[in-house]
Amino acid sequence: MTASEEPTLATGKVCYIEIPATDIDRSADFYSRAFGWRIRRRGDGSVAFDDTVNEVSGTWVLERPPSSEPGLMIYVMVADAAAATDAVIASGGAIVQPVDPAGKERFATFRDPAGNVLGIYQQPGLAETEAAQSDQRAAAKPSSIPEHLHTVTPRLVVSNGADAIEFYRSAFGAEELGERFTGPDGELIHAELRIGDSIVAITEAAADGAPARSQDGIVNAIMSTYWENVDTAWERALQAGAEVIYPLADHFYGERGGRLGDPYGQQWMLSQQIEALSRDEIVRRARTGADGGPDS
Repeated sequence: MTASEEPTLATGKVCYIEIPATDIDRSADFYSRAFGWRIRRRGDGSVAFDDTVNEVSGTWVLERPPSSEPGLMIYVMVADAAAATDAVIASGGAIVQPVDPAGKERFATFRDPAGNVLGIYQQPGLAETEAAQSDQRAAAKPSSIPEHLHTVTPRLVVSNGADAIEFYRSAFGAEELGERFTGPDGELIHAELRIGDSIVAITEAAADGAPARSQDGIVNAIMSTYWENVDTAWERALQAGAEVIYPLADHFYGERGGRLGDPYGQQWMLSQQIEALSRDEIVRRARTGADGGPDS
């Protein structure tokens, strides 16, 4: 089960834990850092937690004595008990009983910042399972740059997208790629053409509500760029003197991006692909509330 799925509900399930604390924020930070628990605030402002698979929730409570001696023991499952004890120490806890390297089962006990004693249990085979899951996630993660594009792609701003596409087809043998994306009034937001071995994007000025403008007048082209880390590229451009036209943000079409103007009147879109989305998903998101991204 993943943290995004709904927890299993059944009679008899252990579902909620209250952990004594002397400083709730400190305890929350400890369990988040040591074990990856997700920390959240309820509507009343109180702090709660969910475990890493969204199966067990709980909170920290003040003015209750800590469970400082082993009695009713709670064990936290880990892939590597030795690494987990190091994380406990680094996060501000202390080890009560270290891992026995000769033991048939690998476990330890620790004391949290409030003095509670809990256990760590190394689940056999979990390290291999989590490594395989990590590999699968890495394989499924979209490339920061769409595979058919290079770092820089010109985006031509035209008055009539359909006519322009026909012209480029006749004049340069352009081949249209994929489907066109249009706005609620039929204005062309995005189309892609392949001319030889290069891609050119097309957008209508009306898609911005008005022609895009620079210091020197109407902009006829925008440089569309993709980066492995768009935040780093964005900050570098700002430091060099670029001005923000559209702020950097995550957008419904699966990209993080914004638009900058350079000192010479040119406009640059900086983007990073952060999700691999189907056309149907993009359309669904657009219908539920498009965010007016840098190329809208």
